[in-house]
Order: sequence, then C-alpha cells, then structure tokens
Amino acid sequence: MLNRTELLRNSVLVLASAFFFSCEDPTDIGYPGTGSGQNQTFFTDTLSLSTSTYLMDSAITSNQNLALVGSFTDPVFGRISSVAYLQPTLSTATNPVNFQQEVTQFVLNSTTIIDSVAVRVINNDIRFYGDTLPDLTLEVNRLLTALGTGQNYNYDQEVPFNSDVLASRTLRRSDMVTNEGDSLFYVRIKLPDSIAEELTALANGDESMDQEKFIAAFPGFRLSAKANSGESMVAFNLGSVSNGNFSDLTIYYHEPGATFSSGYQFEFTAGRFNQITTDRSSTAFAALNSKTQSLSSKNTDGRVYVQAGNGTAARITFPGLGLLKNPLVGRANLVFKADTNTFTSGIPLSSYITLVNLNNNQTVARVNSDYSYVNYNANATTGILSTYVDSTNSFTADITPYLQSITSQNLVDNGVALIAGVPSGAQTGGALAYNGNINRIVLKDFKLEIYYTEK
Repeated sequence: MLNRTELLRNSVLVLASAFFFSCEDPTDIGYPGTGSGQNQTFFTDTLSLSTSTYLMDSAITSNQNLALVGSFTDPVFGRISSVAYLQPTLSTATNPVNFQQEVTQFVLNSTTIIDSVAVRVINNDIRFYGDTLPDLTLEVNRLLTALGTGQNYNYDQEVPFNSDVLASRTLRRSDMVTNEGDSLFYVRIKLPDSIAEELTALANGDESMDQEKFIAAFPGFRLSAKANSGESMVAFNLGSVSNGNFSDLTIYYHEPGATFSSGYQFEFTAGRFNQITTDRSSTAFAALNSKTQSLSSKNTDGRVYVQAGNGTAARITFPGLGLLKNPLVGRANLVFKADTNTFTSGIPLSSYITLVNLNNNQTVARVNSDYSYVNYNANATTGILSTYVDSTNSFTADITPYLQSITSQNLVDNGVALIAGVPSGAQTGGALAYNGNINRIVLKDFKLEIYYTEK
C-alpha cells in the first residue's frame, strides 16, 4: 500500500494533468521517467460503481446537543417523529485554577422554602422542522430507571417510563422567539410538588455532590409531543448551563423574608438521547425497511438518500476495480452531486458527509465502541470530511486509503457507508458521525476519479 508521503509526491506530479483528462478508457498521464513500461501511470473516471440507499444497524443519538420533539411529514423522506429522553445531572462549572469541570453541590438550608420545580427548554438555534409550530403540546413523563451515563442509545431504542403524564404545556413559536428572531425565551413546564420533594431529599447528602449517585437516585424524563398536536418538530438545545443558555431542570426556592427567588439548575448533559421513528411508506425508498438492508439506486432513479439521526445512509462498492491489472492506487476521489430538486425550505441540508467501513454482514464496522472511519491512519477516530460546495453543487470525498487497502488485498470491498457528519475540531479536514438533528440530502451522479499504476 502506498503511504501518504508517496501519495503526496505522486500527486504533485499528476495534479496539472488532472484538469485535462476525462476519459472512457484509462489514459497514460505521462509521469516523467515512465512510458509504456511497468510503472506506467493512468487516470480514469469511468470505472463502474454500485450505489444504494442503506439502513445502518446503529446510529447513536446519545449525548447530542439537541432534544428533538414532535412529528412532521418530509415530502421526500417520509413522516418523522421524535421523543427526547433527558437525564438530569448536577450542574458543573470550570475550576479557574486547574480548568477542570467540577460539580456544583446542590445545597439547601434548613430554613429554605421551596417554590416550584420546572423543566425549562430553549431553542437557541431557532430550529424548527415542518410548520412554524402551531399549538404544539409538550408532555413530560417520568422514566422508571435512570439513563446510564456510559451507555450509548440507538435512535430506535426506548426506555421504560410511567404512562401518567406529569405535566404538559401547549406552545407556539412566539412562546420561544419574537417575530424578529432577536429574543429567545425558555419554555417552562411546571412539574408536580412531588418532584420538588424528591430533589429536596437529595440536597446536602452524598447525592448532592456525586454525579453518579445523583443520577442513580433520580431517574429522568421523557419529553414528547401530544398525539395530533401539530405538524411540526422543534429542537431544544442541550449543554452545560455554565456555558450558556441550555435546557435544564430548575428548582426554585427562597429564604424567609427574601424578596426574590433563587434556583439550582440541573443540566441535561449525560444519558440524553432522541428516539426517532420514520414511516417511509410514501417515499421512493419505501422498500428499505430493515437494518443492514441496501436498496440499489437502480430502483430509485439513480438517487441515494442520506439523513442524520435515523440511520439512513448511502452505500458504495467498487466493482470496476476488478478490471484493473494489479493496480497501485496513487489518488482516488469520489465525486457526487446533490439533487437540488429535493431541497426543501425549513429542512436543513446535511452539508457534511463522512465515510465509515462496513463488515461483510453489512453491519457498521467498529473499533472498540467507535465507528471504523475511512481515513489515512489505522483505527482512525475521525473520518474524511466531504463538504457540499454550493457553487458547483458537488461533494468530493477522498477515498484513497480505502481503495489502497482494497487493491493491496488488505481489505475486502464490503462497501463504505456515506453518512451525515460534522467537522471534527480535533483534526483539520476530519469529521465525525452526527446524529443530533434530522438534516438530510439526496445524492446522485457518482463518479470515481482515480490515478493508479499497474504492476
């Protein structure tokens, strides 16, 4: 297999030629010092590909930054519904000495008078799906068990909950943001006094200063939209309350004689996840109905479908490689376009794509608990980032390391999955899988541009 140093050296030599070749047959691009001998180098962009829409066996929605609540019908991707599972945790703050996140202890005085307790949600991103929130009724149920902080939850999982509704609130878009969009509001859902009594019993004890003990003692909530309460979905922001305005569980209290209330904010920073269901029966890919299944693009007018949050992805294999004679791959880009006819106002695009490896049984390959990303390093913790370019309506994904592994017979072509991603701050040009929203995109016109030599 070529290492990256060799790849970069060769790429410099062929870069100028790349602008001039688009060919039906492999073309000798004429490296200096090569001719028709053993090291002759070629470029082609017409090797056959196999493309399909693919349903991943796992799409983790744990610990994402949005709680998605509601239902709406996407004209391309079908009816999508989501409920959020939220596990309160003790609030945290950054220690100014060592810059570590530390728990803020939950302390009440013996004289403290409890006023109320409420789940407060906020939509910082002003993000809605479907209609602009006509009378959406939110309902809160209590979980029967706490959400595990170290457990990953899949998009189709459900946690047992008490069917009795603790509290509800009907809201409109104007309850969360002004018409001008310059002010944001918390939506406050007042909970029964029994919840305040539970929290008060945990104050000042071991549970008030130890995150794991608090979580074990206080199961969280299920936040959903009441059935038939509107054709809309809203995204509530989640995060550490010390870092900004994020949804929380707040207990309000005051001391005797005080003229104002104080409060302690419990965060939703651990164990949270979205349970997302999709009815594809009215879509072009309605036949895709089981995990690890692929539906050929030949059955969907050359299109493949990618959506965050519910495991919908594209799968690509490279049967055309079999026509080459013991190739050594120097550079390989997968180029594809978006179907702009499917762009829909109010449903954001998945503008970033990353690639993960698949096993021979079509499950997503993993390295420990992480996806096995396609990247230049073995056991990479991030994938290659492909970004939508609006001016050319195109993506370009560098799949050199995958094809090098295939042609060197270190890997079988089980296919790669193209999934919704997000740029990784840990590596320039790197990406991670992202399932915190339901952004989507329809892809078409796939082409492999490959530079290679034959032994």
